Amino acid sequence: MRQQVIQEIARSVVSAGGVENIIRSLVEATARGAGAKGCTLFTLREGDGELVPRMSCGVREAYLQKGQIIADHALRQVLKGNPLFVWDAPGDPRIVRRDELGREGISSIVFLPFRDRRGVRGLMRLYFGEPRKFNREDLDFLNAVAELCGTILEMAEERELMARDAEEARRSLLRMQDERRHFLSFLSMVTHDLKSPLVAVQGYLKMLLRKASDRLDERMLQGIRRSIQRIDAMMELISDLLELSRLESGQVLAELKEVSWEEVLSAAVEMAHELADPRGIHVISEIQHPLPEVFASDIRLQQLILNLVSNSVRFTPRGGRITIRARRENDMVTVSVEDDGTGIEPEKLPHIFEEFFKGDPESTEGTGLGLSICKRIVDMHHGEIWAESPVRETGRGTRVTFTIPVGVTCELGDRWKMDEAEMGIAARHGTGMRDL
Repeated sequence: MRQQVIQEIARSVVSAGGVENIIRSLVEATARGAGAKGCTLFTLREGDGELVPRMSCGVREAYLQKGQIIADHALRQVLKGNPLFVWDAPGDPRIVRRDELGREGISSIVFLPFRDRRGVRGLMRLYFGEPRKFNREDLDFLNAVAELCGTILEMAEERELMARDAEEARRSLLRMQDERRHFLSFLSMVTHDLKSPLVAVQGYLKMLLRKASDRLDERMLQGIRRSIQRIDAMMELISDLLELSRLESGQVLAELKEVSWEEVLSAAVEMAHELADPRGIHVISEIQHPLPEVFASDIRLQQLILNLVSNSVRFTPRGGRITIRARRENDMVTVSVEDDGTGIEPEKLPHIFEEFFKGDPESTEGTGLGLSICKRIVDMHHGEIWAESPVRETGRGTRVTFTIPVGVTCELGDRWKMDEAEMGIAARHGTGMRDL
């Protein structure tokens, strides 16, 4: 029980005020309560095990700096955890600097080891101007006080370590955020600058294919068509990278407004037909009306649904079916896109929302960023997204579901991103940089 009480007292004391002030108060209060001339707290220095004064009252600093006053064999016993009471300090052979005790006016000394969970961490020394005698109960109590000091020091060190770790983590986070902002800015600039020449080259190749195909042999025509396909894939990658950088930097948060889910889904279903119909895939919508308005970006919600539909189209055979469902559930809207295609292998399912992850690494279709962008759009709206494959009810295909809270608003972190994005745009205009 004593250990538990000491732990609770130390915890309360450490929480109440500065550790050094608390230790000073303990040292001074112990000296007063014991009727001592003075009291000193020594801690064992890591590395060499040297005893170093930590806090003192009632004795001169010069006296403390002169070093050890007790014989090595006696000190070893104290540091093993055994209290030592010297009744006649000037005449006790265990005291190695007896002549100095007279000049300090010290007659009796109590040496008390203090511990923490790792063992003895130092000792407390009580000095008395007149010869004193203590019974067993008194010494046990003083030993408990020293133990309390050890517990407080341990808690203090842990707090200081946690504070240092927290500060270092904060600095690391700030560095990472700064590096991330620079990277996103660089990514936006590079992808934008890559897009312009690719558009020009693509246009030239398409014009060449359209106007000069009768003067080119089949081998050259195939080379031009392959080049156009490669440029299309690069353009898709550049568009996805630009989109990723905009979402990460918070630029799209300015698009948030009150929007109608009915209108968002109507437009998304219409565009889904445009994606699926040419490949002979049927699109079915099952929407439970009415659906509420939501504080969101209608452009991003449509993009989110179309990315999911596009993914389903890629892995659904001709004659297959894609179903878009939407319903309100309490304070959120739940939307799912389900197909009866080839599905996703179980070991790949946990990774599908990771950047650049492709189920088939050899496939030339897709950039591996579509579902990652979907997750960022959902995160931006403080919702959740998940996938299941095969679909539980049918045993085949894939279903991706996401939820968007009805009353979602910007959090403080979002507002900080919005302000930062606005400052970035203003800075670009101010320096003549093109608006991305």
